[in-house]
Amino acid sequence: MKIVIPSMSRANSMTTHLLVPGALLCVPESQQAIYEARLQDDMCRVPAHLRAQIVTHPDSVKGLTPKLNWCFDHLEDEDGIVFIDDDITSVQRCFVEQGEESTIRDPYLIRDIIWTTFITARDLGAYYFGWEASNGALRYYTGLKPMMLTGYINGCAMGFRRGHGLRFDERVVAKNDFDIAAANAYRHRMCYKNCRYTFCQKGTFTGKGGQAAYRTSTTEQRDVELLRRKWGDVFSFGGHSGTRKRDYAGVQKIALKLPF
Repeated sequence: MKIVIPSMSRANSMTTHLLVPGALLCVPESQQAIYEARLQDDMCRVPAHLRAQIVTHPDSVKGLTPKLNWCFDHLEDEDGIVFIDDDITSVQRCFVEQGEESTIRDPYLIRDIIWTTFITARDLGAYYFGWEASNGALRYYTGLKPMMLTGYINGCAMGFRRGHGLRFDERVVAKNDFDIAAANAYRHRMCYKNCRYTFCQKGTFTGKGGQAAYRTSTTEQRDVELLRRKWGDVFSFGGHSGTRKRDYAGVQKIALKLPF
């Protein structure tokens, strides 16, 4: 299984490559030298066998959604592929008791979490898998649902088993994780969400590069309208997104409500 970190114009601010052993860092061809320089700077912090490897895509592949499809076509192996955003700062245990340590930054343990989640998805027959959507899960995790077989998986960390037969809709700029969740439900009905862990990232809309180059209040509204046209009442929209920066960007809360 290939673990891929899509990135663009974030060589100096990316963090995930320090946490996920042996990942492929997928960047535009024109930025290869910049990313190689960053990996060189990190050599003293990361053992050789844990270092990320750079793979480039043509500069003509613009935006995250087309890049994810390019990765399906060129990087997916016989087991499948996992996408992890480039700004992950830790993995959190959601099942801890008060006073217990919840933060995980050990690359070996993070690798094991990714692989055991994949293996469970394979054993269940799920083609689409991932983890809890945000570190808010630390507040509401009860232990009654350590896993779920339906629902939304945050695009910051999501995986696909070989044979999934899914494609990202390249008309969607930033809501591609919602769209692919609905597409998977339509095609396969089930997913596997490991609710015991969540991948934590830097605040969205607070950094440069990546999706910030393409996401605007206009594209956010277009994404919402496209989801409405494609999936109808499977999605509900409305309300504040939760942060001032996200509200300024025109982000709406979205909820996935599957009929099964």
